[in-house]
Amino acid sequence: MPTPTFDDSSARGSERAEPQRIEPLDGPGGRADDPSPTSRFVAAVVFALIAAAAAVAAPLIGVVRSVDGSPVGSGAASAALLSVALPVLVAVAAAVGAATRRIEFAAALLAGYGAVALGIALLDVALLSDPIDANRLELFRPLSAAMLDATAGAQILLVGHAASVLAGVAGWSAVHRAGLGDGYGHSVYSEHVGRASAGRVGSLLGALLGAFGVLAAVAAFSSLYRSDDPVVIVTAVVESPVFVAVGSGLVGIAALVVVASALASLSPLVASGAAVGAGLGVLGFAGVGLLAGLSTGARVSAGLGAYLGTAAGIGLLICGAALAPVAAARDRRALQRAQEREVGARGARGVAGPGSTNPGSNKWHAAAGGAGVLAGALFVVGSLLPILETDSGTAVPQILATRVVLVAGFVMILGSVPLLFSEFASAARPFVGLFWLGAVSAAASVLQSVVLAEDVDGVSTGIGALAIIAGVVAAAVTGLLALFAGSAERDDVDTSMDVSTDGVVLGVGLFGAALLAIGLALPLYRGSDVTAATVTEFPWGWDTWGQMVLAVGIVVAALVAARARAARGSVLLAAAAVAGIVHLASWPLTSARATDPVMGPAVLPLVVGIVVLGVAAALSARRADR
Repeated sequence: MPTPTFDDSSARGSERAEPQRIEPLDGPGGRADDPSPTSRFVAAVVFALIAAAAAVAAPLIGVVRSVDGSPVGSGAASAALLSVALPVLVAVAAAVGAATRRIEFAAALLAGYGAVALGIALLDVALLSDPIDANRLELFRPLSAAMLDATAGAQILLVGHAASVLAGVAGWSAVHRAGLGDGYGHSVYSEHVGRASAGRVGSLLGALLGAFGVLAAVAAFSSLYRSDDPVVIVTAVVESPVFVAVGSGLVGIAALVVVASALASLSPLVASGAAVGAGLGVLGFAGVGLLAGLSTGARVSAGLGAYLGTAAGIGLLICGAALAPVAAARDRRALQRAQEREVGARGARGVAGPGSTNPGSNKWHAAAGGAGVLAGALFVVGSLLPILETDSGTAVPQILATRVVLVAGFVMILGSVPLLFSEFASAARPFVGLFWLGAVSAAASVLQSVVLAEDVDGVSTGIGALAIIAGVVAAAVTGLLALFAGSAERDDVDTSMDVSTDGVVLGVGLFGAALLAIGLALPLYRGSDVTAATVTEFPWGWDTWGQMVLAVGIVVAALVAARARAARGSVLLAAAAVAGIVHLASWPLTSARATDPVMGPAVLPLVVGIVVLGVAAALSARRADR
């Protein structure tokens, strides 16, 4: 690799000489330890083309046929056209990226689209197991309750989804290879080299992209259709067949993970491609559902999930397309401002920022983040799978507490993903360090229901309960790893001076924590036949013990936050408030298990405690950081 050279006259004529990008060599003289991503990208493009061909062929062949020969209604033409156009568009974009040498953007686009396609693939497995309940109204509409069989078209459709997933894996691998090369994440402003895209595009665009990612996740757990047709049965996502429920959940999780990864990426081009790919994937899920719901005919219409998901997909597309040009424009403006500063400002740029960490803490952060994502995924998947299994003919008891576990699992994933990226790890670590207790508390309510249900003859533990138990173990490991990461962070902090306790933050935080602890000890609701978990009923069940452990953790967090660094204390108190919100959500989500439920005495202290903890977090953030 040639040695970079600079023009001395240009260096003397400016405040400082900016590093120039050196294009990588294509010949045999290139670096042996920096292999080209081209071969992996070519494989990704081939898989994308296979996916596009399968998407075109499947509707032409047809995906189902009636067992008794009765007719099957055709699908919504406009929705079918969109479902075919999106994989074709992705393949064309990848091919254009290959032709124009925009490998980073095109590979990231395939990775983002492939991540969402994994959930869609699971959704379409229902075409093989139970076609009539798959509700693929863009492909066919059942006209009667007659049994349907999948055809070769359904198998081709699944092959196409699998090819999209493989294209995403190969695209992600190509991005990883590209990240090893010279000039990855290049910026004309040297201070932005190696900085996450979230910092390079500004808080407004970053927040918008994150909001659309969250909206996509919400849409994935909302029904795409509303139906008054007795043949087209639409249920809540959590009550849908396993493949439909789990597939929808993976669509939401994938959108969140892709958006978080895009914001943490060092290359705005990669961030842009990933966000655009995720947007196209979400449109393939919700946009197709919206068109099908609007045009499939009488007694069926588009549901809330279709509208929210379409808005999220379009938002991800627009924000993703704007990421790279916005980052480039901000880089140029930053360079111009830097060249206009006084020479004395140069030294200030050499000071490490608050987000810098040593390699040891980075490893602990990554380990805690991986364990947290695993715990959240186990909670989400477990809440969608059967919690109990029964003998033939025995009705399966409905456990509404799984809804709270679903929410807690999503929050756990959202809080853990930033730990995988050093740019955000230190700031996110206190959140995960506390919220794992909130997730375990939510899971304890399900485990208590399992314990009670197993006393009934013919009822045994299901795979969903086992997944939630595994999630509890993973969450506990996450908490321990977050503790180790916090200890490693202290190596970067000057502890030679005595650390004082902020009296105002301590007082307000303890007051809010005490209110939250009272709310956790009292019942959220009462009914004529059952009461929510409370410390006044003995012996305590798993749900009560979980709430009490969370209460103790929140009180300890308030004590620690008053002596912690300002930003860390603020995040810790915010995590306590979020844990309270998740517990408070149990009231609307699970109160249906009681007959004639009424609000319990826990609601008022919980609401006030959440507000007070929010105020304490704001007060902590206003302190001078230590």
